[in-house]
Amino acid sequence: MLTRVACTADELFRKNAIHFTHANGIPSASYQKFFRSFEEEFDIKAIPVIGMSPEYPVTYTWTHLVDQVIADIEQQFPNQQVIGLGHSFGSLLTLMAAYKRPDLFSQLVIMDPPFVIGSKSAIFEGLQKLRLKAVDKITPAAITLKRKDHWRSFDEAYTSLRNNRLFKNFAQQCFDDYFAHAITEDQSRGGVTLTIPKAIEAEIFRTVPAWWWRTPRQAPQMPVHLITAEQSHFYKQGLPQGMKKIYGIEFSVVEGGHMFPLEQPESISQSVKKIISAQQNIECIVKNPYVYSSRTIKL
Repeated sequence: MLTRVACTADELFRKNAIHFTHANGIPSASYQKFFRSFEEEFDIKAIPVIGMSPEYPVTYTWTHLVDQVIADIEQQFPNQQVIGLGHSFGSLLTLMAAYKRPDLFSQLVIMDPPFVIGSKSAIFEGLQKLRLKAVDKITPAAITLKRKDHWRSFDEAYTSLRNNRLFKNFAQQCFDDYFAHAITEDQSRGGVTLTIPKAIEAEIFRTVPAWWWRTPRQAPQMPVHLITAEQSHFYKQGLPQGMKKIYGIEFSVVEGGHMFPLEQPESISQSVKKIISAQQNIECIVKNPYVYSSRTIKL
């Protein structure tokens, strides 16, 4: 069922707003090639780096980081609802922000969120509260802390990272943009290091919210669609399938791994735009939320 609503002149000519939230350790500027496909039709903005602000520290269950997303939306788009778009860690922050402040969002597209659900989530939450080292082994925190984070030069860092398993499938422009913003001069040791310290990355991983098992099991009151990838660890674990079963959040599967927006930036951006268009017609036509279904979205 479609309902046509009256729009002001400003609303007719104003671009739809997208607020983007990046993956853990991957500055938003890394996604410039992905963003480019949206720029003609949308006003897309993002927090440059999440996890580095003293005002919004990394804490248990990411409470302050969610507040940072909300505050940035209010600042960037003070009189306009946004399409919430995020990748990995950022997609879960966006989802949590939508639960907390649904008035800020018109719809959500979440790309491979690290959603901790299932029978073991309560056990994992207990391990987190006790601050046990097992949490690092269960999450990517332990691997992150072992990663090389210092190089003698930018050239050495470039070669090292380009061959790293995490980055090897990045589109060339995406990797170059990542490198330009994720590597910086090391003021204390000399050489170069990560812009986002690996200790912060690890802390984000180990504090991932695991309390979903004891919350109301329903999606936010807006259209939500999840995109995952065939080789994603989360897809192989059945997390998107679990979100569909428990929360009614439909999902689509694309080729590639967990970093698919940076591996296939142009095709993934087109898929996202297709989902956005299916969720809500840009020409001020809104779908009745009670009959909305993302089952009709085929990529």
